[in-house]
Amino acid sequence: MNSNRKKYRLFYKIEEHLEIPMFLLAVLWLYFFIIEIVEGLSPTQEYLIYGIWGIFILEFLLKLFLAPRKIGYLKQNIITIVALIIPAFRVLRLLNAFRILGSVRLITSTNIIRALTSGKRFFSALKEAQGPQPSPEMNVGILIASADKEQQEQIKNFIHRVSDHVKREMEMSTGTQWFFDIADTTHLENDNPRYPSDFLDRASLQMAEGPYDLVVVVTDVALMSRKNILSAGLGSSVTRVAVISTKNILSTQRRVATRTYHDEPVQLNTVYLLLHLIGHILGVKHSAVSPLMRDFNFKKSIAAVPSFTEKERAFLKKNSANLPDRELKNGNFLETFIFHLLMTFRHLGKYFKPLLRNWAILLPLSLPNLATAAVAPALILVFTAEIWDVGLGMTNGTATFFAIISIMFGSFYLVRVQNLFLPRKEKRILTEHLAVANAVIYTSVFLACIGLFILVGGLMMIIELYVFPPDLITTWPTLNKPEVTLADKIRLAAFISTVGVTTGALAGGLESKTLIQHLALFKYKT
Repeated sequence: MNSNRKKYRLFYKIEEHLEIPMFLLAVLWLYFFIIEIVEGLSPTQEYLIYGIWGIFILEFLLKLFLAPRKIGYLKQNIITIVALIIPAFRVLRLLNAFRILGSVRLITSTNIIRALTSGKRFFSALKEAQGPQPSPEMNVGILIASADKEQQEQIKNFIHRVSDHVKREMEMSTGTQWFFDIADTTHLENDNPRYPSDFLDRASLQMAEGPYDLVVVVTDVALMSRKNILSAGLGSSVTRVAVISTKNILSTQRRVATRTYHDEPVQLNTVYLLLHLIGHILGVKHSAVSPLMRDFNFKKSIAAVPSFTEKERAFLKKNSANLPDRELKNGNFLETFIFHLLMTFRHLGKYFKPLLRNWAILLPLSLPNLATAAVAPALILVFTAEIWDVGLGMTNGTATFFAIISIMFGSFYLVRVQNLFLPRKEKRILTEHLAVANAVIYTSVFLACIGLFILVGGLMMIIELYVFPPDLITTWPTLNKPEVTLADKIRLAAFISTVGVTTGALAGGLESKTLIQHLALFKYKT
């Protein structure tokens, strides 16, 4: 019994890890098939095809050996077996007579069959990765982050009263059930002002563990927006996280805490603020004439919390089916990747808005470690004879290829090594909006690497144009080039910049808190 269980685990583990490599090999085989039809294959390409075929056979035999039910596995993979047998006829050249007809070659070639069977699994994973339609209810997790341990119970009781009011209004406005749960309490080391991004790691972890459709962070320290403006509350429609500062609600204009958690205006204003933030997170537009969706200001004489307008309620009810977050549970690499793509396309507006706000291409200017690690070696290389020999000797295509590779490698390395994807700790569940947030994070880092490339390349161009004497390079002993044109200098600057981006990613790293803070995931609303 234990032996079968171990085989099951090993079988599915190997299948999970081999899915992407085998799919890429299938695509490569399809590429060779197209080349064969158009112009024919070289001997090397023929050997590569047979090598890939051999890998497919080894993969199938390995899975067959590990499959607990071998007969059942064979029955489920009839097409794959046929696809693996057909190349044998090709090796024996028994199908040469049929090769006159291009259509027959298309039908009988295992290249296309394997690609199609892999494509079928790919699209199957694509469909499954979307996850089932969630049940029509909203689960909200509340995270209390307090610097004063003695007030934690007070804050809990206060939030219970506030959430009861919010629950009633949201259920009336959406027509679905809402559940509020205090997920966790955490103690802050000091009462220094915080940015909402400081709570994002913990909030995203709670969202995955819950799993919750929305997380509210309640803190008793001052809250700062990305523009360093004190705020009572900030919300992110991308991550579905709202942060509320009770200190900014309890304090007067002189920032002296003269109000208490028992004051009715404090409770009603907090309800007002939370509804305001939840409305923004769910897509209700800001409006100067709306009782709830205009700018929040503490109202001393508030007698009751206003409700959403009929138009706003109609919008929420219309979209109520899409309010709960989809979830991916126990996804492998391929399913996780597809889930990120699908959720991003479902929320293109939420994906692009932070990218337009954060000016990620200028992020290297706010990340000195990254910029220094990229510029320092570039400054050494530009004064080295060997780099000029290499840079001026390469083609524009080669320089472009290396630039693309360095930017892609740098961004991927930074995201993976710095563990920037949410939640930071590996979890079984990935929610819909965390997937969108991850897409924003990766794209921002990718744009930051492009900005770093432009920064280093621009600096190299300045040195080449204004520091080096015009005739110095043409008289270089090892350089067999009578004239160095502007295009040559641009190509050299780009090549040196690729080295700078790579070393910057490997050695410089990111100040992850600074980066997340600059991503503009939270929009200043109050």
